[in-house]
Amino acid sequence: MQNMSRRLAQELGTLLNSDENDIEVYSYSLEILILLLVTMVCVTVLALLLDSVRTTFAFLAVFAPFRCFGGGAHLSSGKRCVFVSTVILMAFGYLSCCILIPKQILILLVTVTVLAGQYTIMKWVPAGTAKHQITDNRLRFMQKINMSVSLLIYTIVTFLLITAGSFTYAWALTLGAILSLLLITPLGYNIVAAIDNTFDSLIKKEVRNNV
Repeated sequence: MQNMSRRLAQELGTLLNSDENDIEVYSYSLEILILLLVTMVCVTVLALLLDSVRTTFAFLAVFAPFRCFGGGAHLSSGKRCVFVSTVILMAFGYLSCCILIPKQILILLVTVTVLAGQYTIMKWVPAGTAKHQITDNRLRFMQKINMSVSLLIYTIVTFLLITAGSFTYAWALTLGAILSLLLITPLGYNIVAAIDNTFDSLIKKEVRNNV
């Protein structure tokens, strides 16, 4: 995917007469777009097979903006991102429609999630990676504002769903919020690093077996 995005970026740079720095930006942006498209195709197909399309996209409706504005841990390669993202979206989307949460417990979970979200915004948002850190104070402040608005929208919509008796969708939204907030914290970075190390170990083992 990196090679594909790089080739497309070079063609776009030639067309627009862009310099090397601009081409790097194009390449990174195109890689993200390609990863997103591939992931969404895989998720949609699998969600249709599992009959969990609505809850999967409800999960994604919170998970995606929280990840966009809040940042957080990422795996080291595009292929790993596609695979793990697909598994996460499918697993949590399916669990949302399979596990029934009583109203009182759901309200408690939403309340704790909102409080945890407020703390996470103050403490870690925007959370960067080793390659991409947001250092501009104005941009960091705007990301905190965007994340706060997203959290407010999640809170309002979720309590409206609970009031209307749509506990399944409120649960799916809450799972999306919990997981995305977790990936912003140091614990989330440690979990993602452990997943990356597991992939590395499996690759090394495969290489040794083929030698």
